[in-house]
Amino acid sequence: MPGPFDGLRVIEFGRFIAAPYCGQLLADGGADVIKVESLEGDETRRNGAIVPGEGRQFLNKNRGKRSLAVDLSDPEVSSAVRALVLSMDVVVANFRPGQARRHGLDYESLSRANPRLIYAENTAYGRNGPMADAPGMDVVLAGYSGLLNITADGPMPPPEPIIDYTAGLLLAWGVSTALYNRERTGKGQRLDVALLQAALVLQNNHINHVDVIDNWREEFVEYLKHAFAGGASWADVLAKRDELQPHVPARVYYGFLRTSDGMISIAAMARPLRMKMMEVVGFDDRWSREPGWEPEDARAYTAALYGTVEEILRTDTTENWHRKLSSAGIPCGPMRLREQLLDDEQVRENGFVVRMEHATLGGLTVVAPPVAFSETPLAASTASPQLGQHTREVLLESGLDAGTVDRLAARGAIRTP
Repeated sequence: MPGPFDGLRVIEFGRFIAAPYCGQLLADGGADVIKVESLEGDETRRNGAIVPGEGRQFLNKNRGKRSLAVDLSDPEVSSAVRALVLSMDVVVANFRPGQARRHGLDYESLSRANPRLIYAENTAYGRNGPMADAPGMDVVLAGYSGLLNITADGPMPPPEPIIDYTAGLLLAWGVSTALYNRERTGKGQRLDVALLQAALVLQNNHINHVDVIDNWREEFVEYLKHAFAGGASWADVLAKRDELQPHVPARVYYGFLRTSDGMISIAAMARPLRMKMMEVVGFDDRWSREPGWEPEDARAYTAALYGTVEEILRTDTTENWHRKLSSAGIPCGPMRLREQLLDDEQVRENGFVVRMEHATLGGLTVVAPPVAFSETPLAASTASPQLGQHTREVLLESGLDAGTVDRLAARGAIRTP
C-alpha cells in the first residue's frame, strides 16, 4: 500500500541526527529520499562503527534512502547535483555556514529556478542574533538552554540527544505543513528549525513567566551572575532556587519510588489521585488533604513524607504495587532500563520495533515509524544504504551519461561501492 509521501522526491544534505532523522521519517512515508554524502560519508558512519563505514548511529537514522557519495567541490559534480536538486520537491539540509551558497544550493538561488521547492533547514541557534553562525551539537545546546538535570555535583548530560531528535520531528512536521500549503497555493517556502527552539519546546512546562507568581526568577537570575565567581557550589545554587521558588506538594506523587524488588514510577499530582494514593498505600498527607494548609518547613515536610511512603512501598513488590495502584486508577508503571524494551510484550504487540536485513550486517531490530495511519501506513522499507550505493543510478537520473559517470569515478570525484 502506498505511503502518504508516495511520489515525493526529497534530497537530503544531512549530517549527524536532526536532518537525517527528518529524511528517514519522509522515507518511511514512501518518499524517494536521496542522501548526499561526502566521499568519506556522513560522520555517523564512523560513530560506533561495527564494520568500516557502518556505524550504529548511521543505521538508526538513514533507512529507506539512496546514498549519493560525491565531491561537491568538483565543478562538474556540483553542477549535476544542482540540476538534481532543482527537480526535487523538498530539500532537507544542515549545511555548515556558507557551504550552501558556495555550491549554489542556497534557498534564494534555488527558489528562483523552482518556486515550488520546499527547503527545510536545521540550524543550531536560529538564523539571526549574535550566535547565528555558531556551530552547535545536542549537548552544547542542552547546556545553553538549561535542559539539564542539575545535581549537587553539577549538571548531568541528557541520556539521549533529545534536542536533535525533537528538531528532526519538527522538521518533518514543518515539511508536511509546507506541502499542504503548496497544494493550496502552488508555492514552496523555506523553513528553519533551530536546535535552541527545539530545546525550548521540550521545556514548555517551564519556559514561561507569569508575572503574578514568577517575580522570584529575576532575583535568581541576578544571583546567578555572581554566584560561581563568589565561590558558590552547585548545591548552593540549587538551595537558592529552592528557597526562592513557590513550593508545590511533595514529589512523592510524581516520580520514582523504591519497592522491595525494584522501582515504580507514579504520576498522581491531581488532588483526587493524591487522595486515592493515600488510601491505597496507607499514609496521610495533610498538605494534600486540607487545601489551604501549608507546613512551616515545606522541605522538611516533603522529605519526611517521602521517607514514609518509600518505607511502606518497600514492604511489597513492584508488580503488586503496580496492580493495586492501577486498579485505583492511578497512573503508574514499573521502571525499566532501555535494554529491556526490545523484548517488552507491549512494545512488540504494537509493532513499535521492526526487524530488517542490512546488506552488510545482516539482521537488525530498529524502532518502527512513530505514527500509525489506517489508510496510508508508514513502513521501514529498506535498511540504511552502503556509502555511494546509489551514486551511479542517481547521477544517471540527473542527466549525466554513463561515460561521464565513469570518468567522474575514475578521477575520484564520486564514490560507488
